[in-house]
Amino acid sequence: MLDMTYEQEFMQEFEAWVATQIMVNEMAMTQSQEVADETDDERAKDAIIRYESRLDAYQFLLGKFENYKAGKGFHDLPDGLFDQVNY
Repeated sequence: MLDMTYEQEFMQEFEAWVATQIMVNEMAMTQSQEVADETDDERAKDAIIRYESRLDAYQFLLGKFENYKAGKGFHDLPDGLFDQVNY
């Protein structure tokens, strides 16, 4: 195995951290949704919005990692962006 440069190791660890944050926020959003559905708690509804916003940001960052791996520029759009429908 080749030794990674500091930058390669940093990027790999950062990408893993972002992926973990996506997983954590997805679980938290699901739990908040369950609480909101069961109790109609306004705090849980607010939490859903916060977790969803964080997820959007982390998923945006993950797309930048995909650009990096594909040799694209930071500001390039990810492949298939206009083929997606998000609600």
